[in-house]
Amino acid sequence: MAKQKKFITIEEVIEIHKRIIEKYGGESGILNRGELEFIVDWVNSHPRKSIYWKVAILLRGIVSGHPFVDGNKRTAFEVTDTILRSRGYSFRASKSQILKFILELAIEGKNIDEIVIWLKENTERKGKACRQKRRKR
Repeated sequence: MAKQKKFITIEEVIEIHKRIIEKYGGESGILNRGELEFIVDWVNSHPRKSIYWKVAILLRGIVSGHPFVDGNKRTAFEVTDTILRSRGYSFRASKSQILKFILELAIEGKNIDEIVIWLKENTERKGKACRQKRRKR
């Protein structure tokens, strides 16, 4: 039986975190590798879940689980954005709307369904937007 490709690896998340710290500053390092492994393994072990569900798990897990010493919110967003962009999605929300949502997630917490709904409402498929513009012409 062929081995299924992973949605994301721990190494990819750690590399994104490293780039965030190098670019914006902060203290580098993993505070809780077990938490990070759990989040990534959970996403990879549910192949039939939607992309929104998977990035919602990663976003909430990194923001709330605090696997890194510093830069958890920034890393969580960058992981989310990287995955979505690699699959043809982009954010429609402004930087301030995204920041507000991430801070609400960190302070108040949100369930996965709330995060999925927000992601669906605030992202779009790149090709879809282009097709809709062409139809209007």
